Amino acid sequence: MKQLQRWILAAGMVVLLWLSACAAASPVQRMDAPAASPALESAAAPEMAQAGGDLVAEQGRKIIARATLSLIVADTQATVAQVETMMEEVGGYVASTNLYRATWHSPEALQGTLTLRVPAESLDATLDDLAALAVHVESRGLNREDITDQYSDTDAQIRNLEATETELRAMLEEVRARPNATAEDIMAVYRTLTEVRGEIETLRGRKNVWDNLIGLSTIDLSLTPDSANLPVVDDSWRPGAVAREAQRALVDGLQGLGTLLIWFVIAVLPILILALIPLVVAFWALRWLLRRLSRPKKAVAAPPAAPKA
Repeated sequence: MKQLQRWILAAGMVVLLWLSACAAASPVQRMDAPAASPALESAAAPEMAQAGGDLVAEQGRKIIARATLSLIVADTQATVAQVETMMEEVGGYVASTNLYRATWHSPEALQGTLTLRVPAESLDATLDDLAALAVHVESRGLNREDITDQYSDTDAQIRNLEATETELRAMLEEVRARPNATAEDIMAVYRTLTEVRGEIETLRGRKNVWDNLIGLSTIDLSLTPDSANLPVVDDSWRPGAVAREAQRALVDGLQGLGTLLIWFVIAVLPILILALIPLVVAFWALRWLLRRLSRPKKAVAAPPAAPKA
């Protein structure tokens, strides 16, 4: 048991060493990661720095490039076809396309945006070829992000974790081979091994994303039609379709009027009648009362005068 505890303690120290390296490489430290002691950090720094320096020397700088290009073109549809052909020639591809028609003066002209992925070594030449397709280059931008340090640190972390995984697998086999080993002893090593394996897969996924972004640069291409090349008359205008839309508008209007009339006769008119009956009765009662009050009273006859003597 004491030897098993020493093995587990050694594995914990290795994992703790790796977590301290992660904290130094990442600008935001994980809240659930234990803090490494200064002694462990000072011991890990030279090894990580040496590993990162060797990797940079072997593989060169790791650059992620993203360009933006806004073009004024004579024919948007023809330009899109040329761009697709160009991507096949350079070994890239069109990642996404968003084309739509928007009012440009009087006719509706086709315009839109495309996202292109091209090999990093062909980026500058591809930008020049795309600019050659335009009547006018409205804007052009290029951003290069150097992730060499993050890449080399991630690669070093993966190698350290793989070494830890190898040690943990050997420890797991040794614990299983012991006749007095308990399930708790085996699961303690297995849980640590699982955590290390999960961290390795996470870092490898991040590295694969970086490899894709480094190998294939991104171009955000915007295509806008040139007003000078738009047709005087829009070929898409169809009188028959316009007449059809007018007929549908007329039918919709008549249907709405009929619906309103039906609602008035069935739902509104009975309510109005029921509401007017008390008003009519009150009106006639008030009128009768006013007439009765306005009748003149009959004059009372004066008594006969007494005869004079």
